[in-house]
Amino acid sequence: LIRKGSVGNIKKIVRYKGVAAHAGSCPDKGINALYAAALGLSAINSVRETFKENDLIRVHPIITNGGAAVNAIPSDVTMESYVRGKTLEAFEYENKKVNRALIGAAISMGAKIEIEDKLGYHPLNNDDNLIDIAKEAMEYVLGKDGVKIDLVYGTGSTDLGDLSAVMPVVHPYMPGAKGAPHGNDYYIENPQTACVDSAKVQLIMLRKLLSDNAGYASMVLENKCVPFSSKEEFFEQRKKSERSGDCVEYCENGEIRVMPL
Repeated sequence: LIRKGSVGNIKKIVRYKGVAAHAGSCPDKGINALYAAALGLSAINSVRETFKENDLIRVHPIITNGGAAVNAIPSDVTMESYVRGKTLEAFEYENKKVNRALIGAAISMGAKIEIEDKLGYHPLNNDDNLIDIAKEAMEYVLGKDGVKIDLVYGTGSTDLGDLSAVMPVVHPYMPGAKGAPHGNDYYIENPQTACVDSAKVQLIMLRKLLSDNAGYASMVLENKCVPFSSKEEFFEQRKKSERSGDCVEYCENGEIRVMPL
């Protein structure tokens, strides 16, 4: 299988900060950070229908710390999540909605909230010329009926996306595994296809690229279409996408200040 590419993502760490209190004798003295987090999850779900289908936005948070003791109002709750999307612009835009939902939930409970955002993987964009050479190599090993070209974007993410931001790449998929990806039933059913045939495909591609004084490889480089002209430009963009810090300030006069998203 060869796709056109796959989504990128922003990695998020969210910390809701409340006030601890005895959950039985004086819950009114506390601010429940777990309830704030639960409202945050609900708020994210409420804005999902505003995501454009073509952008392939995926948001899937988990709570990694939900409290210290069952008889204490949770004062420190941590969530982690990805916001995935087909383009950098798309998932950065939708991430602002996610942050707005998370912050609104904190304010509704009077809790504080800290959000840390970092660019994870850049969206993968497979090079058209490398797709052609991968198809040729895979058909040689697997036969024409064993190769599928589907020029859509997958909704997983890969570190090869970072390389595709500055240089031509291709990420084909070989058969041979069975089960749900990331599931406990996933395993290599056919090592010959998954491992040996995969190596053959890569070697055939390498020979094609380097033969005739690397003529095909030179053509690929001359016709590349990548979003960043250099790795320095790419890393500069990563820095711009990062944010970290408290998002809400409760003032003594009753005002509530929200930091820029």
